[in-house]
Amino acid sequence: MMNNKPKFYRQCFLLSLLRIIDREVTKTDLQKHSFLFSQQHAMGYDFIPYQYGCYSFQLNKDIEDLAQSNFVKITDNKIQPAKKNPIPWLKTADSNQLLKYPKEAKKLYGDDLISFVYRNYPYYAINSKIINRVCSDKEKSQIQDEQSKITKNSPIIYTVGYEGISLEIYINKLIKNNIKLLCDVRKNPFSRKFGFNYKTLSSLLPKTGIDYIHIPQLGIESDKRQGLDNKEAYKKLFDEYKTTLSDKQEALDKILNLQKKYQRIALTCFEKLHRECHRHCVSDYLANKHNAQTVHL
Repeated sequence: MMNNKPKFYRQCFLLSLLRIIDREVTKTDLQKHSFLFSQQHAMGYDFIPYQYGCYSFQLNKDIEDLAQSNFVKITDNKIQPAKKNPIPWLKTADSNQLLKYPKEAKKLYGDDLISFVYRNYPYYAINSKIINRVCSDKEKSQIQDEQSKITKNSPIIYTVGYEGISLEIYINKLIKNNIKLLCDVRKNPFSRKFGFNYKTLSSLLPKTGIDYIHIPQLGIESDKRQGLDNKEAYKKLFDEYKTTLSDKQEALDKILNLQKKYQRIALTCFEKLHRECHRHCVSDYLANKHNAQTVHL
């Protein structure tokens, strides 16, 4: 396996960063170093505020995949760099940026590294479990200021699609709008895109403070979505779907009751544009029939 490149370019980037750091690192430290570098130059990963600060689910999966393919070795939660030099796999511009990663940053590890990230990027510490251990009173105040920016309580039904964005960008949308429950209105909650199947969403979202529920009664059969290549085709599909909503009152009442409980919820499906997704039919119905406030993200 070592004679071949990893499957994805971002994995080559990750291996190259490990090479530049040039020592064993913990998974947490690698997350932090990848985040810091990504603030200056894109390497293919996005991050959310998680239990120990900035975190990428995709990066964690990539490290596990790279270990299985023998590109890295993980022992006692420490990752050993690959023996083969991966830097030549990068584009010249990317390798040049990587070589500029500051020596001062490369030397940081453990709590010192975490504290550095929290101090400079307090948003990513808002869900941290270790603030008291690694932060000064001033830094805690900065983190509280970030938390106050997203403390919104007015009841709203949002709609959001995941087309064209990573799981982390998607979750950040939910966090920044203080959404407490995600209602999946796909008929079949499966996706080839990383992170967007039922198992992953129902497992990971609660760890970020967001509950998840699947409401398949509001979905559209996949075969009805074939060949939607113009506005008329979409209009025909959604006009037909709207005629069925009166028969889905139990599911619609469920959404209204969930909003009463959670205040801020979101309806989700695939399409980026809400007008190209049946979720807008649901939100429009709730707005028109029940005066629900709706917002499309």
